[in-house]
Amino acid sequence: MKRIVLLLTMVVAVASLNAQERTRRERLSPEQFQAKQQEYLAKTAELTDQEAKEFFPLYFEMKQKQKTMQDEAWKLFREGLDNNAKEGSYKEINDAFTESQLNSARLEKEYLDKFRKILPDKKIFLIRSAEMGFRRDMVRDMWRPRSESGGAPNRDRQHRHNPDRQ
Repeated sequence: MKRIVLLLTMVVAVASLNAQERTRRERLSPEQFQAKQQEYLAKTAELTDQEAKEFFPLYFEMKQKQKTMQDEAWKLFREGLDNNAKEGSYKEINDAFTESQLNSARLEKEYLDKFRKILPDKKIFLIRSAEMGFRRDMVRDMWRPRSESGGAPNRDRQHRHNPDRQ
């Protein structure tokens, strides 16, 4: 009887580990994420190799600057979540958080002028649209079991972001 219980316990444990392994997602390094994003955006906006070569260094430079701003804002925001924060500091936190968002928008406007020297407005629009699709697909794929997604974004959805594709 003890052998049967032990054997049954081992079978259940192995099956459980296999199920966890199938649904566990691999983590992408920042470089891998950036490469996936670049491929997705370039394909969706139909960038030429030359356009991509000129555009993406500027694009990722802007994104890095925005990330730095956002990190500083979230650091302040987390201070507000601390139960020891003083009441007067919430005004500073709110003002700093809003100012960070405004600065990020200003930075984006500054880079938009730079992007226009490389790409037509239609392709810039398609990249913005594809950014939303990329984020949505990445989040969706994070929650979908590996067996359903095959570990890759749903490529059929990319076409929805380009109005010229049907």
